[in-house]
Amino acid sequence: MIIPFERLRPLIPGWIFNEYGQLTGHYVRADQIVCVSENGRIQIWLNQEALDTKDPERLICDYDESALLGLDGSMD
Repeated sequence: MIIPFERLRPLIPGWIFNEYGQLTGHYVRADQIVCVSENGRIQIWLNQEALDTKDPERLICDYDESALLGLDGSMD
């Protein structure tokens, strides 16, 4: 299930995206980030192409869904 990045943005420290960009050389654009919830995990991908190809180099982060959402109680 696709989750709008804006719903998760407050739960993820901004430095994650800065560090990812510096380490990989991939420029992170907030309007292109794709978040997916499946199998108890929330994955944050650089863009739709990265998700479509499941390119591990363009997977920004992968969280345990219950741990991440436990930070604010839920996505509702």
